[in-house]
Amino acid sequence: MITEANRRWWVLTGASTGLFVLMLDSTVVALALPSIRVDLGASTSELQWVQNVYLLAMAALVVTLARSGDLFGRRRLFVAGLLTFGLGSVVSATAGQMIQLIAGRALQGVGAAALLGLSLAIATVAFPAEQRDRALGIWAAVSSIALAIGPLVGGTIIELASWRWIFWLNVPLLAVAVAIVAAATPETRDETAGHRLDIPGLVTITLGLTAVVLALVQGKQWGWESPTTLGVLAAGIAFLALFAYVELRVREPIMDLHLFRSGPYFGATAAAFALVGSYWTFMFFIPQYLELGLDYSTFASGLLILPVTAPMVVISPLAGKLVGRLGARALMTAGMALSALGALLVALADDGGDYVNLLPGLLLFGVALGLVYAPLAAAAMSALPVEKAGVAAGVLSMSRTVGGALLLAVCGAVYQHVEIESRADGDALPQALGHALSGGMFVVAAVLLLGTVMTAIFIRSAPGEPHEHHRHRHFHL
Repeated sequence: MITEANRRWWVLTGASTGLFVLMLDSTVVALALPSIRVDLGASTSELQWVQNVYLLAMAALVVTLARSGDLFGRRRLFVAGLLTFGLGSVVSATAGQMIQLIAGRALQGVGAAALLGLSLAIATVAFPAEQRDRALGIWAAVSSIALAIGPLVGGTIIELASWRWIFWLNVPLLAVAVAIVAAATPETRDETAGHRLDIPGLVTITLGLTAVVLALVQGKQWGWESPTTLGVLAAGIAFLALFAYVELRVREPIMDLHLFRSGPYFGATAAAFALVGSYWTFMFFIPQYLELGLDYSTFASGLLILPVTAPMVVISPLAGKLVGRLGARALMTAGMALSALGALLVALADDGGDYVNLLPGLLLFGVALGLVYAPLAAAAMSALPVEKAGVAAGVLSMSRTVGGALLLAVCGAVYQHVEIESRADGDALPQALGHALSGGMFVVAAVLLLGTVMTAIFIRSAPGEPHEHHRHRHFHL
């Protein structure tokens, strides 16, 4: 029997369970890619679509579904997201061909957009002001725990059972979340929210991102100078330009471009774009190189990728104090510089054939995640009026996911080109994968270096603790 006194904690449990599955997925799927490649005979471009279609769906829909929850009911949309993510997990787990797996991941991306957009809102409105900080601290801790244990959970399941079980694992967790949310969570809406959905913006950004990513992923097969590649790429750029035109004129846009007139918000968004895009690129390529290039087991790869995820869990809670001493600009710029150096060290490791060569770069990147993520949201949000908090948080989340999709596609294009050319030159697979990883990581390092410069230029250094309202938005990747 759920009483009013404990109901809100059940609401937090349901919302946090959905978030836990989402964060766990961001690490465990990457570890499964080498096994999927062998089991289903997947090409490099097909493996990229396993991640890219997920990111594309989430990027295109996260703001729209969050706003739909405000309009039509947050509980209703959140439960729909849980069910959709679960359906996508079943489709992925039973896949006998890559096309089915990619379709399942697309469904997961749609569900993930609802979970990412609504989990925090549901947890926030369930608690009175005097209990909210504690509740949101628990909510954020759940995310960090999922990131920390993801490589271990994924590596163990794949090693002992099959890559399919990383998808089956989602089903009971999601069923528990659905039952709790349905039983304990009252329906809530935002009565002050606008009543229109930006359908033209949704359509144009979806078509634009999909076309650009498609051209980058398939460019090697189609030919980089072929009419197909150039035509699809041009169409994607045209749709993205049309999206910008629409967003500047529609009354209630998916992405309020006027927000970027604020220098600190623009700088924080640029840092998030570069850092999160790099995170997804690291998590896509490093496990494959560890397993296929250096011949580690899946379980060992899970352990060896921990330097990317574990430092963030330890450092992020301390970053608030560092911001108070150093200021947001100094801390974030230092973190971004460390991330660029980490990517460069991984790129220079090339095909040395030893994990020790990769470890310094992986560890530096993990430390950078911890240093930057804690102050990033506060630096973005504190630069804007409080009434813009909702839309600004949504656009920031969307920008991070877009960064993952686009940077993974760009680095994947370089990776695929170098791998194929290296194999054509007679290199064995481990050497070809080493050269390919190096090429992709040089791109990552360049993007992170640009992000470092923009952080230094645009972020304002305002020493002091991040505002309580934004402290708990740190772990969404």
